[in-house]
Amino acid sequence: MQKTWNTTIALGILLMFSGLLFLPAALNSPSVDEAMLAGGLAVFATGMMFVSCSFYFKTKLMHKSLAADPNVNVILNAQKRKGPCDACHGGTPVIYCTMHKVSLCGTCLAQHYDARGCVYTPAVRKPVGRSVRGTAAGRH
Repeated sequence: MQKTWNTTIALGILLMFSGLLFLPAALNSPSVDEAMLAGGLAVFATGMMFVSCSFYFKTKLMHKSLAADPNVNVILNAQKRKGPCDACHGGTPVIYCTMHKVSLCGTCLAQHYDARGCVYTPAVRKPVGRSVRGTAAGRH
């Protein structure tokens, strides 16, 4: 489906360019040809609509694919962790094992899994907590 929207974007750009080609012909004559000018602007606007609709539907498609895979969403929204995976030293860490205190990528996690003792948290967490004012108000 991505190729369809890319093709539609290319078609829209081609229509926009052809609409711009009408303008010199309309404005170059001794009297301005309003029909030619209107036709050129209509073709340009149609091309612009093709491009904008294609971008809209392409982003909707990307949003659905991101919602379907939560791991990609976590990686894209998380802050960058300094350093690679502690086991293979190559991948981007996704999980942190609190038992062994190591950050693991997805492939190393499959080899590391131990149901008896390991507790996993996301490798990068947004700070969760109350503000200083909220903490002080909670004590009273």
